[in-house]
Order: sequence, then structure tokens, then C-alpha cells
Amino acid sequence: MKKITVLITIDTEHSVGGAFRDSTLKPVGNAKRIYGRVNGGEYGIPMMMDIADRYGIPLTFFVEVLNHHYFGSAATSEVCRYILERGHDVQLHLHPTFINFSEKRPGAKPYSDCMSAYSLEAQTALIQQGVAILNDYCGRPPVAFRAGNYAADINTLRALKTNNLKIDSSYNLAFPNLSRMICPKELNDVTRIEGIWELPITTFRQTLPGIPKFRPLDLNGVSFGEIRALLENARKGKGPGFVTVILHSFSFLIPGDIQYRNCRINTVVRRRFTNLCRYLAEHPDSFSPLSLSGAHQALPPGPNTQPPGPPSFFSMPPHLTLARLFQQLFS
Repeated sequence: MKKITVLITIDTEHSVGGAFRDSTLKPVGNAKRIYGRVNGGEYGIPMMMDIADRYGIPLTFFVEVLNHHYFGSAATSEVCRYILERGHDVQLHLHPTFINFSEKRPGAKPYSDCMSAYSLEAQTALIQQGVAILNDYCGRPPVAFRAGNYAADINTLRALKTNNLKIDSSYNLAFPNLSRMICPKELNDVTRIEGIWELPITTFRQTLPGIPKFRPLDLNGVSFGEIRALLENARKGKGPGFVTVILHSFSFLIPGDIQYRNCRINTVVRRRFTNLCRYLAEHPDSFSPLSLSGAHQALPPGPNTQPPGPPSFFSMPPHLTLARLFQQLFS
């Protein structure tokens, strides 16, 4: 039986922190949004790596680099070195909104935060800039990319190809208007488009009435019970061959305000993450946890292709969705 590849990805980014609408506020940087320093502990990427290392699970951090327009290069280069020194993976993430801080009036926001708002030429230049910055920080270029807000389009893939990247992971069917700009078809497994491997955020069908049709494997919004049910289904050969999970560098925190002045620890999400890492470690014959660098090596070269058949979406049993809704209500 072929193993299911599982990729745990963490979008690692700073926050504008309300600075555009209130000039007295400042963007929120490494301490809270990346390292999660609260009450003498570190509940951001250090804790995520501590848990993952306990179970031998590699993590991929999509690190946002255009924040250098406000924070300078030292902040994020430090983050990249820290991740690499701990043996995990760094790939490229872009939020172009940070370019606004290079203007005299950042609050006017002449630069959109959505890659899809830019022309092919502009996207090519933005990605080229991001690749150069990350190469400087890491000593090697990235192979994979994720657009901020999942806001990519077909020109993003073309711009990635021009810049010699191999993988995009911006497609998220929970945001159908955005995903259609990459591919009009519903995707839930790795697919080659425009010479780029598109690695969608894995989604499942929700079967309760009155809630969105698709839900992504974002640990801030799905229970471990739901994730386990999807993975068990994939073990039976009824799901995608590549399962992509997402969370953020600040997923273990519940901010009390936009400036992260007062934060609580999100024990629910931390427990979900721990349970997922433990589950993968307990089933090595069924699952192959990889970083994006490792996944790149596992992807065969080939021409542009579309999926051979309809995508495989797991229909989540309603009792698991109800259990998660009650959990979130009372937590």
C-alpha cells in the first residue's frame, strides 16, 4: 500500500496590527506573532518544533519576507536561521501589503495584499524579490510558495515558473472565488498546472446544513477527530495522496486585541497539533510526513496535467462536526 504524504505547513508572518487605520499603532513583530512570547514562555514556532521533534515530524514554515519594508532584514533572517538550525524547512510566503510602509503615507495602501491584484510582470518581480531575500536569509532558494490570503491566480503560477520555483500551495477550496483564479476545477490533490505543482490545502465536505460546503485542514478550525477521520479514509485509498495541513505561527495564541498586548494560550489548538503529530508517528506504515523540500523530491517531473478524474473529498460525519462546534463554543 502506498503511503499517504502528509505535509504540516505553518504560515509564519508578522501583523500590520491596525497601523494603517491608526497611525499611533505599530506592526506586531517576532516576539508575539512568531515566537509567541507570553508569560515567560514561547508558544509560537519554538513550541511547534518542540512538539514535532518529540514525534520526529518535519515542519514547513512559509516565511513572509516583504515585512523587511517595515522591520528590516534582521528580524526575519533571524527567524529563518532559527528554523533551519532546528532542522525544519523554510519556504516563501508573501504579503505585499508590507510594501506600503515604503511610502510616505502607508495608510493610503497603494499596494494590495493580494498577489492576484498584480499583473504577470508585477507578480514576477515580487516573487523574484522574495526569492532573492529568502536566498539571502537561508543560503538557498525556495522551491515552494504560498500567497498571502491564498490570493493567487494563474499568473502567479507563471511567475513562479519564471523564477524557477516548483510548487505552489495557495489553492484553498474553502475560498472558491480565489481558488478558481488558479484553476476552475475543484482540486484536492497535487496537480501540475502551467509547469508548477499545485499542492492544495486539503479540504473535506461538511454535511451539516447551513454551514459552508468545504472546510480546510486548518488546525484553528478543525478538530483532531475530523483530521483523523479524513486520514483514516485516505489510508483506505479513498482520499488524496498528498494531505496538506495548515496553521500559523500564532495559532497557539488567542490575542486579546489587535496589538497582542494580552494573549491567552490556545490549549485546544495545541492539543490538536500534538495529537496529529503523535498519530502520524504511530502509523509509519501508512503515512509519510514530509517537508516541502522533501515533497519536492517525491514529485515526478512531467508535462502539464489535470487530475485524472474527479477529486476525492471526504464527507465528514455530522457528529464529528457537531462535536467540534460544541468544543469551540465552550472553549
